[in-house]
Amino acid sequence: MQTSGPSIKSRSTWIETLSKRRRRHPVGASAVVILALGLGSLLMPVSGSLLESGSVVSLRVTDRDGRLLRENRPDGRSTPVSLDQVPARAVEALIATEDKRFLMHPGVDPIAVVRAAWINLQAGRIVSGASTITMQVASALRESSHHGWLDKLAEMHLAVRLEVWLSKEKILETWLNRVDFGNQTHGIEAASRLYFGKGSQDLSLAQASFLIGLPQSPTRYDPLRHPERAFVRYRHVLESLERTGKIAPDERQRMETVPLDFQSPRSLFLAPHFVQWVAAGSTAGSQEMRTTLDFTLQQLVEREVAGHLRLLDDASASSAAVIVLDNATGNVMAYVGSADFFNDRIAGQNDGVRMLRQPGSALKPFTYAMALASRRYTPSSILPDIELNVLEAGGAFTPENYDEQYHGPVPLRQALASSYNVPAVRLAREFSPQRLLQQLHSAGFSSLNRPANVYGVGLTLGNGEVQLMELARAYAGLARGGTLPDIRPIAWIRTAEGDTLTAPVGMGTQMDISPQVAYLISDILSDPEARAPGFGRGGPLELPFPTAVKTGTSKDYRDNWAVGYTPRHTVAVWVGNFDGTPMRWVSGVSGAGPILNAVFRRLGSSGPFARPAGIVEAEIAPESGLLPGRDSSSRVPSLFLAGTIPRDTSNVLQRISIDVRTGLRADPSTPKEFVDDRLFRIYPPEFHAWMRQEGIPFPPQLELDYSVIDTGSIRLTDALRIDYPESGTTFQLDPVLRAEFQRIRMRATIPDGLAQASWWVDGKRVEGRFEDASWPLEAGTHLIQIRGVTLGGEQLASRPSAILVRGYETTPLQPTTP
Repeated sequence: MQTSGPSIKSRSTWIETLSKRRRRHPVGASAVVILALGLGSLLMPVSGSLLESGSVVSLRVTDRDGRLLRENRPDGRSTPVSLDQVPARAVEALIATEDKRFLMHPGVDPIAVVRAAWINLQAGRIVSGASTITMQVASALRESSHHGWLDKLAEMHLAVRLEVWLSKEKILETWLNRVDFGNQTHGIEAASRLYFGKGSQDLSLAQASFLIGLPQSPTRYDPLRHPERAFVRYRHVLESLERTGKIAPDERQRMETVPLDFQSPRSLFLAPHFVQWVAAGSTAGSQEMRTTLDFTLQQLVEREVAGHLRLLDDASASSAAVIVLDNATGNVMAYVGSADFFNDRIAGQNDGVRMLRQPGSALKPFTYAMALASRRYTPSSILPDIELNVLEAGGAFTPENYDEQYHGPVPLRQALASSYNVPAVRLAREFSPQRLLQQLHSAGFSSLNRPANVYGVGLTLGNGEVQLMELARAYAGLARGGTLPDIRPIAWIRTAEGDTLTAPVGMGTQMDISPQVAYLISDILSDPEARAPGFGRGGPLELPFPTAVKTGTSKDYRDNWAVGYTPRHTVAVWVGNFDGTPMRWVSGVSGAGPILNAVFRRLGSSGPFARPAGIVEAEIAPESGLLPGRDSSSRVPSLFLAGTIPRDTSNVLQRISIDVRTGLRADPSTPKEFVDDRLFRIYPPEFHAWMRQEGIPFPPQLELDYSVIDTGSIRLTDALRIDYPESGTTFQLDPVLRAEFQRIRMRATIPDGLAQASWWVDGKRVEGRFEDASWPLEAGTHLIQIRGVTLGGEQLASRPSAILVRGYETTPLQPTTP
């Protein structure tokens, strides 16, 4: 760039130039300023590279079909404009507002300096900088973020040098091209295109005056976030024009009311969270970045998010995020980071696709994959969904299901599809949090970077924080048969030299999940019948084509999630508030589910999941997960890993002959007319407390069942019943956990009419109220019993419950029931 001031060869003429300017200044002003800043240093010319803005190479970010999403320019600059390309009245507004003596001073305004010094002295700090247009140019060229006294002096020094070596016109032109207009735009051309959608030469006086007011404080007067402040500043510019006689009072009043015709930034910044993400990884010299985004799909997703959140307005849900992946390539097809990027009220510039939040039950499939891979469990295995007390370093807790009920013996398929919490916690405890964390790391959840004992078994319930993008990638890995895709947001990049750099489709990363286990998980998550006990039929999780779907809801309804996949696509959705405010009774089904459903309906079917070799099918008895027995009432087909079809026959359902006269079992002497064959469900002892609560009848014993047995002064009776711990339960002491946390809370069923009841362990009474008594675990075998006294003074006792507590000599385990 050629400067319009004297060249280095004609440096001797600088005194003559300065002398001519000095005669136009107030008496002695130039001399005072020049002497104060040092005559010798003014001999140094202004470097051309300092003024040179360089050839501006813009980065065009486009969707997969070439549609422009945004054009980014280095440092927010646009193509430089010459002074004659800017409306003359814009220059008048600049001088009237920022520096009315611009044409008179040598870069530093002595009058303004004296006034500012007095104001700052009174304030005890810098509140007025006496900044001239030339000093503002100097500040922009120095690109310093500091604003102390030394920086102000450096600006003044550079400003005088600029006045020596450049014309006033060139200084004005540099100001118009280099100062900050906010929102990462530098120069009036870039600002004009951002705020008004046209070049600076087409600005009206009102629009030009509005822009001229922004650089004084680009953040404070940001028209996108603080329009009211920006208009106050605009009126100040108009008043300055009026004071200097550039406009009449009636014109000022008219301009204050004339519409400025702002352009919505949305039209110049499409898919903003996605564009910010990919542009941040661009390299110098990139001219076009062709992404994998399908903008038609992107628009649909954005509309679905906005529409559904309007329905959730009363539920205090303000935002959502969605990512859509092509499973085969890892291409990012849609990426919505928030409900509205430009809405500060909801903190819309936060990116929900990449933020860290608790995923709730969305991590459960990886717990079940671990169980299936062990070959100890199959999709038809029966899991106990009954009350469970878990002892961990953070204390004891009792997991509950979303519906606050226990479902007793449930098939693994139903437990996962219906998202029951208790069976998942049991599996996490059995296989250990450490093993589960390793499984999740292999599934790409690198955000889970804390030790396993910090998460504990709650890891399966989503107490760690992950990204929505990580969830989408992990579920896409299940769709791909256990191979994580390489996320691919960019198809190719074209450089300024014309080279095209293609982003290859990666081979992916193998998870610790085989294709066979991945298929079983997909089959379970796409099974509407298995999902029905927990979610019903026909809801947003059910689609007219095979789709594996899982939801998640974090504690207190702060976040809810829905993630699903077909063989071709994966969709992951988050709904919540960026400030962590809880929603009101919004689950993954009602919050994120409808958005997921709408997106999949737009994507369409991609057929059934391909069954890999190594998967076999067999009929089983659903009540046990075993081969059908003689009394099994139904047979259902079930899938298995090859070699895991059960060999045992089901005996849960049994027909037992009852003597209708006594209600006891019939024996060979019972006349046939008094024999009734009845079907009973016979479950292991761990389910007995649940069976009693659910009113499921027990078969009578073979021998006579005396309800009260005399044992001296204290009578044993079945009316006093220990519900927890069941006899035969084994506990393991933890060498790390403090003793006060290694306690069990005992529960019982007792009849009305007792004057008092108490717990006894090994013949010693347990202190405290009967209703909430707990006992500290001690190594050894122990007998637990209930004793009570009736209103008539009779002493009763329950049948004892025998438990085993193991010491520290073995690896710490959680309590297990054989």
